[in-house]
Amino acid sequence: MANHTNGSTPEELAQDISQSLNEFGRQARKRADEAKTEAVKGLNALAETLRREAREAGEDPNVVEKIDEVARGLEKASLYLKTNTYEDMREDVETQVRRNPMTTLGLVFVAGLIFGLILRGGRRR
Repeated sequence: MANHTNGSTPEELAQDISQSLNEFGRQARKRADEAKTEAVKGLNALAETLRREAREAGEDPNVVEKIDEVARGLEKASLYLKTNTYEDMREDVETQVRRNPMTTLGLVFVAGLIFGLILRGGRRR
């Protein structure tokens, strides 16, 4: 068998590529785990901030109750992220899309609009 210019055999080259891909996968997973951890912290911090700001502003009790509901939803999302694997989440999304495709499409559309507004910074053209 002919050697490549760097002196590696095809088997060695394949092994090097495999090791590189494995390392890339480990690094990607590590970054994803770090992002997931930050999202959990961020959701909990946002829930806490919403509650505190509503109470400090002396909002109407009905408004405070609604804000508490939103905060509980954020905490529930945080717990879901913290306790579920990526595979669990993928399966949940697939199940949700199969059961309610139009609702899912609507939610994705609304989330896209919100995300777009955030990226634009709420500026008008």
